[in-house]
Amino acid sequence: MSLWGLDNKNSTFHTLTPTKPDKKFMAMLIGFIDGDGYFDIGEQKQYNKKTKALARSTIRIRLASNVNIRDLTLLEYFVETLKVGKIDTMSGNREQVRVIFSKKDLLAVILPLIKEYNLQFLTSQRAKQFALANYILENSITHWDNVNFKEYEFVAKSEHELIKLDYFCDWLVGFTMAEGSFGFKTRGSAFFQLKQSGDDNVNLLKTASLAITGEQSTASFKPDSNGGYQLALSSKKNIEQVVSFFSFSGHHPLYGYKLKQYQIFIAALKTSKLYGFIKDKFSE
Repeated sequence: MSLWGLDNKNSTFHTLTPTKPDKKFMAMLIGFIDGDGYFDIGEQKQYNKKTKALARSTIRIRLASNVNIRDLTLLEYFVETLKVGKIDTMSGNREQVRVIFSKKDLLAVILPLIKEYNLQFLTSQRAKQFALANYILENSITHWDNVNFKEYEFVAKSEHELIKLDYFCDWLVGFTMAEGSFGFKTRGSAFFQLKQSGDDNVNLLKTASLAITGEQSTASFKPDSNGGYQLALSSKKNIEQVVSFFSFSGHHPLYGYKLKQYQIFIAALKTSKLYGFIKDKFSE
């Protein structure tokens, strides 16, 4: 039984609690974790309390995200909405904070909601981590030496498949909060950028462009020296489409530091001769 009253037999929710995180929130959260989170899974060594001898190792499994302290409010939003999780400062680094969702949190809240809403992690690395976590938790495996997991074979979805996901746009908002940026070049032209590493994730950037602009991307995506790829939207038409997507679409709104960055971006657009024609929800 989950914290939200999930009945595993028929996958329905009962009213044990007045509210639960909705699909928009969960899709946004998964997008953020896809970009800036990780599943911490590994061997947890155990020792006999009396003899101090090494005993059978258990399994460490948790979901976490480390961010700059400027995004503390974002982590607080996650914890307050999910009603689980713990936030702490990173050891030796006062500029970093971390949210941790324990094995219990995963079992009681996060996994049931992912299944209820039929959501998926979309980056290759996070999908592989989630497959291992799900295998361990669904099979109630408690000892590391019992893990016999065949490596998950990630198959990148096409743009056509991704854009048909009813949660992709909310996922994209979360992914932008992790990997995106709004800004201006030195000559005053505005831009929206979205970055991701790995050639098996390029379709995510292409689909992000399609979701925002409504058009198939004709850009040539080439990796940088570190294997990273970047989507850049900067034409007047594109910037108007970016504003429309993040301000008028009805998707989950930006939150935390990325929202502040976006608000500064909008304020600059309003005073720009190039972009003053763009109206936004922050206007009077």
